[in-house]
Amino acid sequence: MALVLGLFTVTTHAQTDVDFNFGQREVWVGQTFTVTIDVVNAERHDAPKIPAIDGASSELMPGTQTSSFVQVVNGVVTKRETISYTLRITPERSGIIEIPPITVDADGKIYESRPWRLIASRSEVGDLLFTEVLADPREAWIGEAVEMTLQIWVKQYRNAEERIALDEANMWSLIDQEGSRWGIFGEALEQLQRERRRPAGREIDRDGQLYFLYELRTVKHPIRAGFIDSGDIRIVLRQPTGIRAERDLFGRRDLSIEGVRPVVAIPQEASVDVRELPDEGRPAGFTGAVGRFRIRAMAEPTKVAVGDPITLILEVEDIGDGPAIDLANLRPPALRDDPSLRGFRIPDSPTTGIVEGRTKVFTETLRPERDDLTEIPAIAFPSFDPKLGRYVIARTVPVPIDVSPSERLDLDLTLGGVDPDAAGRGHTLTTVDDALRANRPIDAEDLRDRGPSGLSWPMSIPIALPPLAFAAVMTVSWRRRHRLEHPELVRAGRARADALAELENPDAQVADRVLHALSELVASRLHLPSGSLTARETVDRVRERGGSDDLLDALERILKRAEAARYDRGDGQDQESLLDEARGLVSELDRLRPSNNGGGA
Repeated sequence: MALVLGLFTVTTHAQTDVDFNFGQREVWVGQTFTVTIDVVNAERHDAPKIPAIDGASSELMPGTQTSSFVQVVNGVVTKRETISYTLRITPERSGIIEIPPITVDADGKIYESRPWRLIASRSEVGDLLFTEVLADPREAWIGEAVEMTLQIWVKQYRNAEERIALDEANMWSLIDQEGSRWGIFGEALEQLQRERRRPAGREIDRDGQLYFLYELRTVKHPIRAGFIDSGDIRIVLRQPTGIRAERDLFGRRDLSIEGVRPVVAIPQEASVDVRELPDEGRPAGFTGAVGRFRIRAMAEPTKVAVGDPITLILEVEDIGDGPAIDLANLRPPALRDDPSLRGFRIPDSPTTGIVEGRTKVFTETLRPERDDLTEIPAIAFPSFDPKLGRYVIARTVPVPIDVSPSERLDLDLTLGGVDPDAAGRGHTLTTVDDALRANRPIDAEDLRDRGPSGLSWPMSIPIALPPLAFAAVMTVSWRRRHRLEHPELVRAGRARADALAELENPDAQVADRVLHALSELVASRLHLPSGSLTARETVDRVRERGGSDDLLDALERILKRAEAARYDRGDGQDQESLLDEARGLVSELDRLRPSNNGGGA
């Protein structure tokens, strides 16, 4: 019987459709409301296309919600599958706001909403809410830590008839955190939310009225002169229009909000004058550090032979009395450019370092090249002191070391068939390749026409083949490991292609493309950290590597044009000309090579 019934069961899907659910007609200025868009029974569809709305901002929320409905009537199974989108709209002016048709392409058919009209009313702020952005200091240098504070003053809600006075926790809960815009303070608020905390409110008497003052803080390190942009900040308070007090079953007082109206406050920009670092007095080896620092050096081991590695640990400590500086982007001392370290071999690529509190620890490997070195000299760390308004240099204490000559190779034990008496023992030591020393001069006759252990070459070939094959395998393996251990070589190899791709990036402004492409190309070729060069430093690094006068003039001119274009974009012809000139420099900059002695491009 079940089988017979099953034969007459039919499964159907309802027709494809799109529903637009606007809901309300009256809204408040600054209060966000939502529109739900349901796509029903579509095998394929595109996300809704939202037109520009005059007098309001809109945002299609990421992600969707999916729901299914199944109905069985007289053996017929009907399925309805719905995918829902959420659109958030925030009126920005009072009056009538019209939402143009929203379109959705579902299964090849275009569905369109009707125009929807809203009446937006402005909720008077009065003395209910104040906001302000403060900055300390008000005048700062590029790279100096500036503490930014967002102050939110909320007037305490009181209802004398019901004897209700909300405390600071309840007043903070009336802040519409999702509907507000937080600008540069958004990350600070998110951090508090992750820690399940909130800003604590202080009771402040303001003009005879009780307010709760909430503060959010963040630290900015400006990278260009001008002003600090605090971003889009708009604080929305859901001000109660009435609160009712009731008693629950246990006689405890329970408060319920009867209605709310939005109160919106927008702070003025904090006036922070950001100045360029002076060129006068800038010391050699300055890497952009701004603040007050102490530097310490430690080395291990201190007793080595020529060519042996010494691990040098440098601790750079922020000792300023203001907010912590941006240690994550602090660069190490320029050891390769320090003339006092010329007796040491230093890696091409600088270390990135590890941040520990207000200290950053850099680890480098030095190799002494001579046995007459007695110490690792004092290492200079130039910085700009914003309190003094000038450059200063902190130095480490020299680290004593004991360097012995490298190991000696006895040729009598390595050259089979050589008469020890004829070898001429006691000759003056001869240096080979700056590190390995022989205990007597090498005679070419000793090495000619001899295989391993004095055997003739025909007899030596079968013996030599396995080691040679092993050496080939090890060479390939070493090269692969070397590239993994030195990603800067891979990065330098693709620097030209990356720069050309960045210049063609359609998602960025032309000025930003040019500045980023050329500075990153130079950084990649010279094994410097990504994002570490300003426009001026880019030119300086090319000059240090022996760039021609024509190349330096062209590079400096293009970078200055790009920086100016950030504020005045000009017409399309000017921007295309800037791109063409930048493309013309890529090949020349790709010839740059890192060098121990600062030499040539």
